Amino acid sequence: MRKSNSIFKFGFLGLILTLLQILPLNNTSFSQTTPEKAAELWNLRQSEIQQLYQEGNLEGALNSAQESVSLAEVAFGSGALKTISSMLLQAQIHGELDQLEEANQIYQVALETSVAAFGESDATTLSVLDNYGGFLKSIDPEMSEPVLQEALRLTTEDDPQRAARLRALGLNLQELGRIGEAEGMLSEALKAYKKVLGENSPETLSSMADLAQLYLTQGKLKPAQELFETALPLMLEVMNKTSFLILASKENLAEIYRQQGKFSLAEKLFLESMQGAVAEYGEEDSLVIQARSHLAQLYEDTGKLKKALLLHQQVYEVDLALLGEAHPNTAGDLNNLASVRRRLGDYQKAEKLFRQSLKVMIAALGEETPQTVSVMNNLALLLENQGLYDEAEPLFKKAFAISGKIQGEKHPTSLALLNNLAFLNESQGDFMRSELNYKKVIQLNTEVFGENHTNTIANQNNLAYLYLRDERYNEAQPIFTKVHSQWSKLLGAEHQNTLKALNNLGRVQKSLGNLEAAEKHLMEALAGRTKVFGKRHADTLRSMNDMGELFVVQEKLDEALKMFQETLKLEEEVLGENHPYTFETLNNLADLLKIMGKTEEAYKLFMTGFERRNAFLDRVLWVAGDNTRQSYISLHRPEQNALIRMLLSLDDERTARDLFEVSLRRKGILLKITSETQQVLMLSGSPELQAITEDLTQTRKTLAGLTLSGPTDENRKEFPKIIFDLEEKVNMLQLKLGEQSVRFRQSTKQVTVDEVVEGMGENAMVDFMSFRGEDDSLRMLAVVVNAGEFSFVEYEDLELISAIVMELREIVQDEGAEDEDIKSVAYDLWEILWQPLTESLGETASIFISPDSLLNVLPFDVLTDSDDSYLLENFDLRIISSARDLALDPLLAAKGDLMIIAGPDYDSDKILKTPAAREVNHKRSRSVVRGVRMGSGLRGLNFDPLPGAEKEGEVIKEVSDTKDRNTTIFSQRVAEEKLLREMSAPPEVLHIATHGFFLKEDEKLKKRLQGLSRGSSSVPPPADNPLLRAGLAFAGLNANASMLGEIDTDNDGVLTAMEVLSLDLAGTQLVVLSACETGLGEIHEGEGVYGLRRSFQEAGVKNVINSFWEVSDAGTQLLMTKFYDKFLAGMPAREAMREARLEMLDDVQWSAPFYWSAFVMVGRNT
Repeated sequence: MRKSNSIFKFGFLGLILTLLQILPLNNTSFSQTTPEKAAELWNLRQSEIQQLYQEGNLEGALNSAQESVSLAEVAFGSGALKTISSMLLQAQIHGELDQLEEANQIYQVALETSVAAFGESDATTLSVLDNYGGFLKSIDPEMSEPVLQEALRLTTEDDPQRAARLRALGLNLQELGRIGEAEGMLSEALKAYKKVLGENSPETLSSMADLAQLYLTQGKLKPAQELFETALPLMLEVMNKTSFLILASKENLAEIYRQQGKFSLAEKLFLESMQGAVAEYGEEDSLVIQARSHLAQLYEDTGKLKKALLLHQQVYEVDLALLGEAHPNTAGDLNNLASVRRRLGDYQKAEKLFRQSLKVMIAALGEETPQTVSVMNNLALLLENQGLYDEAEPLFKKAFAISGKIQGEKHPTSLALLNNLAFLNESQGDFMRSELNYKKVIQLNTEVFGENHTNTIANQNNLAYLYLRDERYNEAQPIFTKVHSQWSKLLGAEHQNTLKALNNLGRVQKSLGNLEAAEKHLMEALAGRTKVFGKRHADTLRSMNDMGELFVVQEKLDEALKMFQETLKLEEEVLGENHPYTFETLNNLADLLKIMGKTEEAYKLFMTGFERRNAFLDRVLWVAGDNTRQSYISLHRPEQNALIRMLLSLDDERTARDLFEVSLRRKGILLKITSETQQVLMLSGSPELQAITEDLTQTRKTLAGLTLSGPTDENRKEFPKIIFDLEEKVNMLQLKLGEQSVRFRQSTKQVTVDEVVEGMGENAMVDFMSFRGEDDSLRMLAVVVNAGEFSFVEYEDLELISAIVMELREIVQDEGAEDEDIKSVAYDLWEILWQPLTESLGETASIFISPDSLLNVLPFDVLTDSDDSYLLENFDLRIISSARDLALDPLLAAKGDLMIIAGPDYDSDKILKTPAAREVNHKRSRSVVRGVRMGSGLRGLNFDPLPGAEKEGEVIKEVSDTKDRNTTIFSQRVAEEKLLREMSAPPEVLHIATHGFFLKEDEKLKKRLQGLSRGSSSVPPPADNPLLRAGLAFAGLNANASMLGEIDTDNDGVLTAMEVLSLDLAGTQLVVLSACETGLGEIHEGEGVYGLRRSFQEAGVKNVINSFWEVSDAGTQLLMTKFYDKFLAGMPAREAMREARLEMLDDVQWSAPFYWSAFVMVGRNT
């Protein structure tokens, strides 16, 4: 609450006065005056001071007060009560005149005089402390606290002034933001007042109002309401009806009613308070301004936006004139004006006002204040309304964190922010987090406000809207029906919220096939919104688009066309090209044009949407975490599928090139973003980025440790939530890393099709792309680029292709399988997958392949043609992640040596002998005694020795030595995980010969995590991260297994794919993962395999050689020896690997694909 009619107006906040020396007082000498005469003159001075003060002549009053002190000393003595009182009056007037040093000196003299004359616990001394504390509080509450604390300490329990001192200290603590302490102190003060003065005294009622106002500040509406409703009738019995306390209490109670949604009661009290304050104190009084501002907010709540705007403008003009533009109150007025502008759809003016308000608020109060948080929330909400999620998300999260810290999770601002974050998650396609947050905010709002409060109803509406978007129509319908009924009764039929619920109900009915009911609801909502807001408002445009969709379902195509065209034109003008509504209408119009056979118009519109979405994704993906990025891609994939289907139906000279453009811009886009972020981190040298990276590394380390250990009996119930929260933190840190990285990006230039074609040279390319048909079935196409010409093949039966891929993988892994059996399956796959490409490929033998979907784990070289030859024999097949890789080579090559880690001693007890491990083992022993079972996690891992791996490393070292290459090898007990973390510089080549693994997902854990909230099946549960289920084994793993997650994960013997992300491998030219299953992981449409290979690529590695299945120890040793013999002699890695495989194929002993086809090389720029 703003304070009214303050006596003191000190302006030098924060001025430090406590160390000032006490200077002599400059008083007129009355040493020759008799005590009797001095007493007579002293009495005259008291009347004179009072008169001068009332006239506003403070200088005259001060002169008289100075004389009064001298007269009192003569008349009564220097330590007399009247002398000390005169000194306090003089100090007060100095304070009024902003003569703070002089005032402080006199207060200190008065205090010393009183202590000397009466003692420190006397009532006179305590009164001096009270006055001195009040003076210091007006300068800085921190300075006054020790004085007020001392006064209270010296006060006895039965002192009548104890209540006043409790109250003074409580109010001081409130100003310091120590709300919990303040609440306790003010509660105690109220009890003391009741005990000493009774229930009905003005002091007791004022104390009651203090505590109620504090409750209101905290958002504790019920106890605040109870106190005000108790106090007000009693106040009216013992006080003047126009007293400030009564008017202020009415205003506060009205604000409580407003926040509770009791709008009629609130409006009545606001008007009473405002009218009384205007009559008593004038238009410029702070209580009048506050009541007018809150009444404006009430009009906002009830949809009377023009009334609200007028009142907010009046408040702003008064504050601007009285306080100036740099005052936080003026900034708050700008925030209020902007909020109404946002509701009216005037986004441009609203954003300008919000940014101006935020700038002033931070300058005046700092970031961690409720006022600043409120403006942050509102600005973020506006940015979200405009579809600027990249700017909205970090602002929402920052405001939410601050609000929770300073106000608690149940404060109305925190609840509003949680709701807004849920809506942002929904807009990003992260439905799981969105539902989780909506349900939490509904629960908290119900606890704080009740289920019929407007906030709770709004949250229910938002949850139902999420269900609508997630196609859970049967869950959405009853909620929308209830919400519409509640809002109709509470707010009226034409309120914005009522119309929103009505429109959403119509959308659900349409989706359920109830077209008659849908038309009724949608038409009523459109008519209501047009009447209230006009056609250029976002809500009206939403309704227009929904009506167009209904017309399409009703096969009223001409009406739908007219509606979509008008809507799109208005949306582009009012909301902008990147607003979600604009995208939705554009896509609807493009689909309709295609249905109506207007192919060229549809094509142009689809391509326009494609370019706009590319710009949108390039902006938002950089400032999002990995989970959010995946959600964005999943959310907008149907739009991409529709474009692909459109291009396939076009089937002319543009189709293949445009399909290739789609792949170029969208395929592997998440790997592109994370890799570019890593490049920025390495090249920028930014301390801010380094700090975020270290925090991210530590959080990943914690997450990996918990995953390794698995749940224990002590944390089993909380385990899914602990993992979920850690994943959330990783996502947030990735967002911050991306956000900070943006300013270091050298260029946002996109790779063009022509640049890729140029980068291919004389080679050809086959770019596979998965997409979904109209029936949502997964399908596949391939674009062939050869000699500058583009063509495409569409595969009708991806299910059959996938089945044969799995059959081929299975038979190839059978070491005893007959060649003719393998070739039979390999030919079946060649015939359906590769033969359709042969005409376009012609005689070109060197071919880049960018696989998609299940083809990411297909050894293409094994396919067998009609001449019974493996593709390996006739083609140089080069696997890449995306066509972009052919045009980009952003990182300089690392200049380090060849580093080999081979044949670790998995049974090494080196780690077990460290003090940290012994302590863990001691704790575990005590746990076992107590009967506590340890967790599972990855503790069941156990690997046999790989003598061939150690030999493989030694042979590579011998070959390297003959080529004069600097090579370091680590084997047995020294082949530890920490070697990769302690590298002084990235190696040029890293060879790891050990066991690898990829574990299947924990179905039980997955279900429990999904139990936290239902989510889209296309996005893996956050805690069941595939990067935590893929890894490599190092020295000591078997010995350490039982303590995984409890000992330091930096050197526990397991390197997970998530931990690889934190390694410094920027510019490393080649990593060879000579281990089992290092090419496996979870396959995501358009994004490849999430596993070890991807992690090494994200860490900065240019080329990775990995395996598709459990490999032969001896066969792998032979293949790698042949490969390095050629590679270290100067042959390119890709060519060296192919030649090594051909040599094995020619050797009868090793000719089976099991030995030579398990390893594949994937490069960024091979």
